[in-house]
Amino acid sequence: MKEFLKMFFATFLAMALVVIGGVVVLMVGVGALSSMSKPKPVVVDESMLVFNMSGNIQDSPVSQSEQEVINQLIGQDAPQKYALRDVLGAIRRAASDDDIKGLYLKGQFQPSGYGSGFAALKEVREAVLDFKESGKPVIANVVYPSAQSLYVVSAADTVYMNPEGMLLNSGFASQPMFLAGFFEKYGIGVQVTKAGEYKSAAESFVLKKMSEPAREQTEALIFDLWDEYVAAIVEKAEISSEEFQEILDTRGILTADDALEIGIVDKLAFAEEIIEELKEVTGEESSKSKFRATTLAKYIQSTNTNKSAKDGYVAVVYAEGPIVVGEGESGQIGGDRIAREIRKLRETNKVKAIVLRVNSPGGSALASEVIQHELRLAKEDLPVVVSMGTVAASGGYWISTYADKIFAEPNTITGSIGVIGLFMNFQEIANNHGFTFDTVKTSKFADLSSAVRPKSDEEMELIQGEIDHIYGDFLAKVAEGRSLPIDEVAKIAEGRVWSGEDALEIGLVDELGGLEAAIAYAGELADLGSDPAVRDFPKPKDFFDELLKNLSQNTMIGQGSAVVEVVKSTMEEVESIASTFNDPSGVYAILPYRLDIK
Repeated sequence: MKEFLKMFFATFLAMALVVIGGVVVLMVGVGALSSMSKPKPVVVDESMLVFNMSGNIQDSPVSQSEQEVINQLIGQDAPQKYALRDVLGAIRRAASDDDIKGLYLKGQFQPSGYGSGFAALKEVREAVLDFKESGKPVIANVVYPSAQSLYVVSAADTVYMNPEGMLLNSGFASQPMFLAGFFEKYGIGVQVTKAGEYKSAAESFVLKKMSEPAREQTEALIFDLWDEYVAAIVEKAEISSEEFQEILDTRGILTADDALEIGIVDKLAFAEEIIEELKEVTGEESSKSKFRATTLAKYIQSTNTNKSAKDGYVAVVYAEGPIVVGEGESGQIGGDRIAREIRKLRETNKVKAIVLRVNSPGGSALASEVIQHELRLAKEDLPVVVSMGTVAASGGYWISTYADKIFAEPNTITGSIGVIGLFMNFQEIANNHGFTFDTVKTSKFADLSSAVRPKSDEEMELIQGEIDHIYGDFLAKVAEGRSLPIDEVAKIAEGRVWSGEDALEIGLVDELGGLEAAIAYAGELADLGSDPAVRDFPKPKDFFDELLKNLSQNTMIGQGSAVVEVVKSTMEEVESIASTFNDPSGVYAILPYRLDIK
């Protein structure tokens, strides 16, 4: 009877899951079909182009997740996701569009993954400045602007601020988390080895604070990024960088009145006053509190068309996220997946050049080499140009080094030419809970990869030899790819991180510029001109494939309690970190740590 009841309830649960999944699929199917039947959004005559920045700008094409579709069906708003090229193209098209009378910036960026970084936002800011050249007004509205938002809106003609708003971003700070104390408390052993004095990627696992080399390079980098940011703000305020720095160091938090006095914003006003100005720009005479508007998202949908590729096109390949072995998950660069994409492109007759857009802290040395190998093969027949985004460091630089030309922004984070080995073992925590292990092996080092014991000194020496070998290979590749003497590469390597501006001076990049500049250069190399046809790869994931994958993992069942959600979120973060470190040899070319600017 017991077995019968177990089987009965298991069968019942399975049937329930199928029914729930079927209902969701039906709902989504109906929603998808209805959306497919809708015509393209129409640009409103004589309207403001409204860029709601309350979302994330990623480098790669945007895929729509099943959660976003469900949110649409139930009328629930979600942060907007934009692809960088879509944003840049839309703003530039709007400048010459007679139906668009001006640009309205509002909201606050919500960075996710490696999106909305300062290098990408520099391109957005430049597009806004170019829009102003059309003579159309650019109006911005802020309340509690983040550094990212203020950086972009500083390009506006008029910046409004809510009278009760304030500026909380009084500078840049980096606060990496160190896990050594946690590992010690719970008996998790960690052993690391490295090549490169500044290669501090493993420090967070074995130290409780920054080493001196790590602090030195972080300070140098963060001040380079800060100088680029301040230059944009003081240009708007028409004060010197020194004056601005003194104000921040004296006042800390700036009120709306402070921001007005300094010149960071132009007017203090509530929504209705701003709407009146927007109505005046668009010629709206209605007494209602609204103005003629076309959202940036709708404008992208209605005006975004691919240029004819009859003569061929430039393929932009997006490498965004940590580099991992295999296919990789969403938000990761799967070495096998990206290498396969490049292989297909170099064998496609219509592809006349490849631009690799890198926005990655690096990761697996093996996966980085797999990608680089395909790029070197592609370079034998095609121009290969690299565009560095917010971060292109370590493995991200590894895959870039053989390009015909490397573009980076002044505030790109790059370099970090070094290698680490990271090995964790769970012997102590297992023993403390009553688990023990024994071994039978055929040779001395048969259990070298074991995670249930620490590695011996002899084993660590073997691993260090491999790390040194890979580091030497890394230096040699950079020297060959960049046509630099290897002793010069050794001086600027050591795992040190550089800003794009510094990287230009020391020869790690060729020119300062963004994705559009890289595409134009690739077009010229391919005899397609500076405005070539462009196609993006990998293409956005098919929504229904993702839906079926998630249904199979039972992810469509309710949200659960707040506690469950917190635990789930934490576990997902741990899983994300764990999945990044998946190199079978434990060898990584990865950024010292995630540099979150706060």
